[in-house]
Amino acid sequence: MKYLFIILTTCLLHGCSSGNKLVSEGTGVYKIFVSEKASKPETYAAQELQKYIQQISGAVLPIVHEAKPADKLICVGFEGAPESLLKDLKIKEFGKEEYIIRSDGDQLLIAGGGARGTLYGVIGYLSDYLGCRWYTREVTKIPQQKTISLDKIEDRQKPVMEARQMSYREAYDVQWALHNRFNHSQIPDSLGSGNIAYPFVHTFYALVSPQKYGKTHPEYFSEVDGKRLIKETNMGGQLCLTNPEVVKIATATVFEWIKTHPEASVYTVDQNDGEGYCTCKNCKELDDREGSHSGTLIQFVNQIADSVAQVYPEVTLQTLAYAYTEIPPKTLKPADNVTIRLCHYDYCSAHKLGACDDHKRYIERLDQWSKIAKRITIWDYYTNFERYLLPFPNFETIKHDPKFYADRKAIGLFPEGNNVDSDGGGEFSELRAWVFSQMLWNPERDGQKLIDEFVENVFGEASPFISQYIKLLHDQVKPDSVYFSIWEDPEDVNYLSSKTIRTADSLFTLAKNAAKNDTALYNRVELAYLPVLYTQLYFYSIGGSAYLARDQVPSALATFEKIIQRKRITSLGVVALPPGNLQNFIRSVKSKDQYLSDWWVIGPFDNEGRKGFSRVYPPEQQFDTTKAYPGKGADVKWRKYENTESGFIDFARLFKPNQDVVAYAYRTITLPEAKTVKLGIGSNDGVRVWINNRLVLDRLVSRPATPNEDKISIPMKKGENTILVKVDQLGKKWGFYFAELN
Repeated sequence: MKYLFIILTTCLLHGCSSGNKLVSEGTGVYKIFVSEKASKPETYAAQELQKYIQQISGAVLPIVHEAKPADKLICVGFEGAPESLLKDLKIKEFGKEEYIIRSDGDQLLIAGGGARGTLYGVIGYLSDYLGCRWYTREVTKIPQQKTISLDKIEDRQKPVMEARQMSYREAYDVQWALHNRFNHSQIPDSLGSGNIAYPFVHTFYALVSPQKYGKTHPEYFSEVDGKRLIKETNMGGQLCLTNPEVVKIATATVFEWIKTHPEASVYTVDQNDGEGYCTCKNCKELDDREGSHSGTLIQFVNQIADSVAQVYPEVTLQTLAYAYTEIPPKTLKPADNVTIRLCHYDYCSAHKLGACDDHKRYIERLDQWSKIAKRITIWDYYTNFERYLLPFPNFETIKHDPKFYADRKAIGLFPEGNNVDSDGGGEFSELRAWVFSQMLWNPERDGQKLIDEFVENVFGEASPFISQYIKLLHDQVKPDSVYFSIWEDPEDVNYLSSKTIRTADSLFTLAKNAAKNDTALYNRVELAYLPVLYTQLYFYSIGGSAYLARDQVPSALATFEKIIQRKRITSLGVVALPPGNLQNFIRSVKSKDQYLSDWWVIGPFDNEGRKGFSRVYPPEQQFDTTKAYPGKGADVKWRKYENTESGFIDFARLFKPNQDVVAYAYRTITLPEAKTVKLGIGSNDGVRVWINNRLVLDRLVSRPATPNEDKISIPMKKGENTILVKVDQLGKKWGFYFAELN
């Protein structure tokens, strides 16, 4: 069968045979045999088998190192197993995680290759034949029955994905990982170690240190705009890859890594994060010739790989095909001991690969890399990195993409997900981690059935409502025209409307009611509800009135903080980015800022070359709702607009064309007495503000709109005060926030 899964005769349900019985009515009939010469992981495997058979049936099967001819045995490991069970097996050919479960109806063999093959065989027997599941660190399923039967079995398996790691905090738990046949780097040496990439990623500055060489040899580092770019961190600075001395130093560094970290599975020679690639004469000529910046990268890595292969022919290096190196080179090919780690960075997250046009370019590049590279692993992205708690309906990608990659001979997949500090708790992170663990072992499995199984067993009586919630969000992102990425702002996606979130809130009310008599279940439901609660509070914090009324906020925030504290969540996203800061978010919810979201608006007017930003258009001279003025492409008039979803005045949705244009917004504020008012403005892009016809803010900038990025204090008079806002547009998002600050 495909992917080397061989199941000739199986008893998929415990107790389905008329053959021998491992346990009969709670009494153990068999012994567990493991050789005295067995490795620590094999000894541990025998202990796990004993423990879970006892939990299932109540019987304790003794672990023995010697056996009599008449003994009925479960043999754990090849060493000392009966010849009848070893017939036709070429033990040395077993892969390092490959195993066999073999029974002639009388004796049972569970054994495998490498450090953990036997252990994964035991886990495979417990899960595939006895029905055990380890869904989360707290939720397991151990069937209860007094009799365990044994039929003839011939089941040989190995994982399709050789490298199976992911960044979900919950998946770092060693016991969870082992029980789900995962091989992440946290697995200790005593249990066979894991798949370790050393160093993990973005290693250019670890190869050639800017601290050591930056001042004395700036020519070792990338030339950008005619100057050598040397950064303090590995963000945005690269190496000059055609410099022979850089190759020499980097090669020596890799040899030192091999010497000091022999436990590593692969050694990484990776570009740093960000841009900053070298454009010196030699680098540019090579990249131009190869049609990609991967030209200099592959030549650089190959030079190191060739030196390594002469001394360590078994060692593999790994390098990224990421961002500016995603395009394969025209003529160069990675050396045989180089693994390409291709990154599916910032494409559509709504649809599985091949289901929408946004993926076409990436798939072409994947296929091109597959033709020239002997080994490919994938780094893919499965969360909103600025907001780990935000609902992210991308289950279609999780269900289908592992098989897509496996069909193209990828040997590994690293799903980068919502890795929440300090103990997990991201949006459905446990669900995603469990489904990935099953799919990376065998991508032929039905992903939807896995999701349904998890939800049913983890959420119990509340599961129908959780399933409806998942369907509610995913139904909205099915059309090909829908797109959202890993950096999307909540206000820019189609599945977080106030109507949808109200429906979601109602479903969770039903789910919590169903779970109210089970504290542990209730806590799990509350954690699944946290993204809905976060969405409500987020839109309230940026001026939305449709999600939560002001009097509902204290209760909602108290619940949010309770769940956060219980789960020890310390950040909401990538810590280095402001949206991920938990305390800033809570402060923004608690603030008494009053967003002004009802305006008169008019536009667009021409802004070619940004000349329209300073040009005086008629709205700056008068406010008259009865008049029409020449706009860009057509006459325009003032019209009313109010956004109840958020405080963002979204010019991009209101006006066409919406590039190289400006637009205006006008309103009044009436004060009972004169006072100085503190205002917060955030705009995309440049902004001008007039209060009572006086220019009080003039910012010709290019930026995303962030609430309160500009803060000004303005004296206002008693009675009516006028406000005029002008915002220019360069491309994509366009609009502004305007708030009266507390």
